[in-house]
Amino acid sequence: MLDVATLHRRARRVLPDKIQTRGVVIDAVDEKRLAALLLPLGRCRRGAILFELSSATLSALATRSLAFLQDALTAREGLARQAAPLAYHAWQAVSQGAFEGFRTTSRDGRASLWLAPCAGLAMYAWDDRGLAAPTQDPS
Repeated sequence: MLDVATLHRRARRVLPDKIQTRGVVIDAVDEKRLAALLLPLGRCRRGAILFELSSATLSALATRSLAFLQDALTAREGLARQAAPLAYHAWQAVSQGAFEGFRTTSRDGRASLWLAPCAGLAMYAWDDRGLAAPTQDPS
């Protein structure tokens, strides 16, 4: 069944276990949009998805921030059944204009993950052409 709960369950596979979410944020819930995000044949080659962070994650980010994230470097599951989970670089604190939060990029250079605790959101952005993630120090 194509619904927002299914989208959330499948989409959170890209997030490390420590980053708990309450749901996804989408502006329009229609079958075509959900199908494009959920079904392999209609899969978007690039895009972004927003998650609502759980209160437990927000609390941990408020009290321990980078210490909380230091071992949150592997996604829950692979994107395909037999695929290995995404591996991420070390998290970095980011302060750019009105945005304050944390970011990381996938080691393969195809995705970036941003946390905005003040807004209560996480954003996962991907580009299967390898263009989504800014270059980051590989340490």
